[in-house]
Amino acid sequence: MARMKILVYSDYSKINHSVRPEAEIWLQLKRMGHDVSIFTPAIDSQQPFTAAGISVTTTHQRAKISPRSIRQLRHAIKQGNYAIVFATSSRTIPTAAFACIGTSAKLVVYRGTTRGLKRRDPTSFLSVLHPRVNAVVTVSDAVSSAVRKKLYQNHNKVVSIFKGHNIEWYNDEPADLAEFGIPPDAFVVIAVARFRPSKGLQFLLQASAELADLDRLHILVVGSGANTQPYTSLIQDSPMGSRIHLAGRREDALALTAAANVLVQPSIDGEGLPRAVIEALAFGKPVISTTAGGASEILEEGKSGFVIAPKDSAAIADKIRLLYTNPQLAHSMKEHCKDLVRHPLSHLKTAQRYAQFFESLLESDNRE
Repeated sequence: MARMKILVYSDYSKINHSVRPEAEIWLQLKRMGHDVSIFTPAIDSQQPFTAAGISVTTTHQRAKISPRSIRQLRHAIKQGNYAIVFATSSRTIPTAAFACIGTSAKLVVYRGTTRGLKRRDPTSFLSVLHPRVNAVVTVSDAVSSAVRKKLYQNHNKVVSIFKGHNIEWYNDEPADLAEFGIPPDAFVVIAVARFRPSKGLQFLLQASAELADLDRLHILVVGSGANTQPYTSLIQDSPMGSRIHLAGRREDALALTAAANVLVQPSIDGEGLPRAVIEALAFGKPVISTTAGGASEILEEGKSGFVIAPKDSAAIADKIRLLYTNPQLAHSMKEHCKDLVRHPLSHLKTAQRYAQFFESLLESDNRE
């Protein structure tokens, strides 16, 4: 594989677990011998990159469209003769797109959700639909399908590449759930997200009404937005309302996941491939997910989890009851869950696929 010069414009203002899978792509590409440079509006810590020999430049961009940052990036692209420019967000993609005009660099952008891309929305033409974009990397086939429906240009290339993780990242000790009044022998169902209507939390809460007879069952809801309507009324009206716990936004979400028995992802739409799903799998926890988004592309029915239709609270209740009443089944799923992270969701495989895709874009130029 030929050495490539790659400029990444992404937001690393906070280096934490949420950005680790993406950051690991560039660290691995550097280890593979490619020349990688990071540009970012702000950065919490350069150390992970600079320790690997990756240069980091801060643009201090604040506005969505920043002429100063565009000029800075264009100068860097031309001076550095970068073959690939990769941008990831609503702030960095427009800047990279305008900066790439008049250069030979291939502009690749990232898309992680099935929602929000509309031909009638002018802001979409500042991101994925920008005419300067050469290719789109998405996090799942569901997102790729949504993107292809909106593209005008047939030459734009769209590829699905899972955002890989490393099983060794997941060694958090299970949290003590006593602070929520959850006993040690409880069977804990966890849901982790920033809860908006599209996350479908109401259907998990509706499912609880059918599960009140399972006296060891507790539901732990982790993330912002769950303490609003209609969720609070659904909890109040549920016959197991006292066993539904709202944790709010937590820094120890991974430890809470490690302490749970199963994760439920009841989303209605808009999902790419939720990080919470991969985190649960890495801890050996089975996942109950709807078909909204990419979780259904990786889960093995009855081995690492279950896939159900959106808005089906009865199906959620049925799968929770199945795992609750069959502890051996849940136990047998543990290694299947971890194997998904070790292999198809491996950070090493992700980096290899990125390198192969970038190289294919450059080779297509040579053939033309």
